[in-house]
Amino acid sequence: MDSQLQQLMTQADELRNGIHHLADVNRNYQYNLTGIERCVDTIQRCVRLVGNNRTAALPSKDQRKVMAELESAVEELQELIKR
Repeated sequence: MDSQLQQLMTQADELRNGIHHLADVNRNYQYNLTGIERCVDTIQRCVRLVGNNRTAALPSKDQRKVMAELESAVEELQELIKR
C-alpha cells in the first residue's frame, strides 16, 4: 500500500511538472506568434509604401528609412521563427 501511494505521488509530481512545462511552451508560442504577427504587419506596410506605383514616389531619405525598418522586421521574424 505504501509503495502504491509513493508511486501515485511520483506520478502526480511528473504530471504537475509536465503541465508546467506545457504552460511554458504555450507562453513562448504565444509570445512568438505575437511577434511574428507584428513583423508581418510591418513588412506589409513597408512593401505597400515602397511598392505602390499609384502614389508619388518616396523621397530617397524616406525610402531608406522604410527599407531599414523592413530589414529590421525581417531579421526579427527570422529570430522568432528559429525559436
